[in-house]
Amino acid sequence: MKDKSFTVELKCLFCDCPLEGDTEREYVSGNMLECQNCHELNDYDALIDVAAEEGKALVADYAQKEIEKMLKKAFKK
Repeated sequence: MKDKSFTVELKCLFCDCPLEGDTEREYVSGNMLECQNCHELNDYDALIDVAAEEGKALVADYAQKEIEKMLKKAFKK
């Protein structure tokens, strides 16, 4: 399997739009990030939890597809 990188955006928990924060600021647990679209405040910890779950799902899906490809090649011979 090749090394693969995945990108997961932080999305507003209310309207699902990608969040754009101040690139100069470092966000930490307990911060609230305002959505530029709906202006709702999003909890940093909840955003990270949702993004982590999305990342795990992306990796699991990729791994499953790669395993299926390898098994198909193995049984063709």
